Amino acid sequence: MKRDFEALGNTTFDLAIIGGGIQGAATAREAALRGLKVALVEARDFASGTSSRSSKLIHGGLRYLEQLRFKLVREARQERRLLVRLAPHLARPVPFLLPIYHQDRYSPLKVRFGLTVYDLMGNLGREDRHRMLDRKSAVELMPGLRPDGLRAAALYHDSITDDARLTLENVLDAAQHGAVAVNYAEIRGLAASTRAGRKEVVAAEAEDRLTGRRLELSARFWVNAAGPWVDRVRALAPGFDGSKTVRLTKGAHLLIPPLTGRHALLAAVLSEHRVFLIVPWHNCALLGTTDTDFEGDPATVQPDRADTEYLLRAANRVLQRQLAPEDVAGGWAGVRVLAIEPGNAAGSPSANTREYRFHEDPWAANFVSICGGKLTTARALGEKLTDYVVTRLGVTASTREGQSSRSIPLPGGHTGAFEMYVHVASWDAVREYGVPLEAGEHLVRTYGSRWRKVLDPVRERRSFAEPLPGAPALLAAEVEFAIEHEMAVNAEDFLLRRSGLSWTACTVPEAAPAVVEIFARRFGWSVERRQVALEAFSRSACSGTLRAPV
Repeated sequence: MKRDFEALGNTTFDLAIIGGGIQGAATAREAALRGLKVALVEARDFASGTSSRSSKLIHGGLRYLEQLRFKLVREARQERRLLVRLAPHLARPVPFLLPIYHQDRYSPLKVRFGLTVYDLMGNLGREDRHRMLDRKSAVELMPGLRPDGLRAAALYHDSITDDARLTLENVLDAAQHGAVAVNYAEIRGLAASTRAGRKEVVAAEAEDRLTGRRLELSARFWVNAAGPWVDRVRALAPGFDGSKTVRLTKGAHLLIPPLTGRHALLAAVLSEHRVFLIVPWHNCALLGTTDTDFEGDPATVQPDRADTEYLLRAANRVLQRQLAPEDVAGGWAGVRVLAIEPGNAAGSPSANTREYRFHEDPWAANFVSICGGKLTTARALGEKLTDYVVTRLGVTASTREGQSSRSIPLPGGHTGAFEMYVHVASWDAVREYGVPLEAGEHLVRTYGSRWRKVLDPVRERRSFAEPLPGAPALLAAEVEFAIEHEMAVNAEDFLLRRSGLSWTACTVPEAAPAVVEIFARRFGWSVERRQVALEAFSRSACSGTLRAPV
């Protein structure tokens, strides 16, 4: 996948999508698979907003059952099952322990009933079904759990993902099927015209943020998938009335020691009608999440002291070892995009629906804005939205019956039984390319069936097989591959969104200068530009507020 900003101005597209997060990427893939001429533009890097700042889960949302949102849970559970088949390297099942304490609002009977319904809505088979545990068995399974006041526990399963790479692989497949995808391309304005008595968007002014070059992007239909910026993009259209379609809330996560072993944990927050989770993530665990209304710039959101206090307090209620601010290795925050519910405008953010909606404005008849939605249901969203687009465009039936995202694996998804594939392919990487086993396994888990494409240049340049400082599983070949084939233009793009490290990159700061040096050689950066790149990565990945005394 090559970055070609000029290609945006070379044709009139059937569909232009503004926003390269998971929803824009999934829609672009679906539309491209069906034969539409698609343009996908992202003002920053793909997945650089909410889509790389999630809880890293493909899940049904157990707590949504309590809110009686059965349609949402059913769709999410079905999408989890589908994604395990289409991208096994990006949807790995993880066991969750749900402890039940005396002061919790739910009883063992209520949990058993809820998880039975959860299983019926779509699990992965017998091993994926829930089971109830008594107090002794729960503590044996998770020794880090506080036994005082523990009544029972439940064991159930969801899946963990690399959200940024999930987004990227949707973009890669869209491009492979003909879409023009460009990051760091910002829409500065929208032009409208009246056709057949209806006002429609006909063109947009796109700016290349790397060069300052501007051009006109033309399309027959438009999708606004800008996430937290969705209303700002709506405001670019002539006739905008100042209305809002989404509610923004902040979700913070912290990196903590792996106190729950290979199991994840979901437990109640007593002070609110909410839950928190701890999920194994590389050599750490992620602790999340908050849910508070957000008014600032989504591009600058970070965890703050209040977030840290809230999450540590919630976790310490159920953990044997008490966490302190000094245990926090890093963290991130994202901005959720929730479809506004008129009856809950001032209510709890956690009670706001997570379902997605498609919004159309009367002054832009061929312009649809995506409001709300979840990482898990992005493929289904893209499928439904593409159905709507092809109907509006009058696309022929033969195009509609083309390839579908339901049946075509994502680019790295051709693995079969994944854990067996990892074992065999990791040793193949050692034998064929002479890389350490740890690096080989990392490559296979990150790139799936594409791992050989990453390592092939090693045959010509052995220096590409060298591990990066502080990160023995990470090879220079991956940086080169991200630049050459995955449209990475700076160190942050690679470390946070392509390397598989995600936000744990902040725990290996020694790797950042080496990554910057590779980019500098490829792009001819000056000493000053290298320093700017390092500082940008540090600002993004390593929040300085987390270790502040509380």
